[in-house]
Amino acid sequence: MNGTTAILTLCVLASSGVQLGTLWIMKTSILPMLNSLPYDRYVTVCQLIDMHVFHPIAVWNGVIAAGLGVWAAFLVGSPLVATLFVLGSVCMVVVGLTSEGFNRPIWRQIEKWSPERVAADWGRKRFRWYIAHEVRTYGAIAAVVAYIAAFFGQIA
Repeated sequence: MNGTTAILTLCVLASSGVQLGTLWIMKTSILPMLNSLPYDRYVTVCQLIDMHVFHPIAVWNGVIAAGLGVWAAFLVGSPLVATLFVLGSVCMVVVGLTSEGFNRPIWRQIEKWSPERVAADWGRKRFRWYIAHEVRTYGAIAAVVAYIAAFFGQIA
């Protein structure tokens, strides 16, 4: 493994790991708590969480990780390791597209809901948000696994 691919591998592992850690915390603690709340509390708590800070950081973290993974794929000599880097990057793109295409638009709707008046289809939207979160969490798991395999493929 040369110095550039070592640095790129470290970067994609760190970025995808941070992304996975954040999504895993959401999956195992925040979402179960939110989903146990009645409508008025659900809306109030969601509106107190400032996702305008988290979302841009998460999106750029994922985009940068995906880009670095593709760059690493071009630098490594092994087709198998290159494929693993590309696979990890595709999974990071899935995380980003799911976040931006499903989770974030629903979150923007929740910001406008009133705790006093039940929003139309709130149960369906909450379920769609949950499913999209599952998709992006498992996408992040797949990315981390692919990047770890690429790392070990380089040192084997």
